[in-house]
Amino acid sequence: MLKLSSQLRPSVFRANYFSHRSLIGKMIAMNDDLVEFVRSRLDADEHNVVMIRSLAPPGTDVTLDSTIPMIDAIRAATDLYATVAHLEPPARGASRDFEAGWAAGLGAAVRLLAQAYHDSPDYREEWRPQALPE
Repeated sequence: MLKLSSQLRPSVFRANYFSHRSLIGKMIAMNDDLVEFVRSRLDADEHNVVMIRSLAPPGTDVTLDSTIPMIDAIRAATDLYATVAHLEPPARGASRDFEAGWAAGLGAAVRLLAQAYHDSPDYREEWRPQALPE
């Protein structure tokens, strides 16, 4: 009689499958929260720039020329990531698909950009970029 290893038993397979699905669901929720966090910080930054400019005396430049373009660039990267964040593999290197790699790359970029807001009480340590393997 053939004995199934514990890894091949249907009950173990189902448990691993649902555990993996749960992990994917948590990753998607975390990624959605990260996108929402960055977008809200960018909205606040943009609002503050407009407010400061409106309060400054005429002819006074109170922001760097790069402030608004930087906000726009971060917003563009975040918006791109939002469209593919659900494709990011739950474990680094878990998939070699182009889309998953693109999602992981954009996710890393957004996590790096989000670090600018690390002192916000809403920033989560789980969003901090992981060190690259050596």
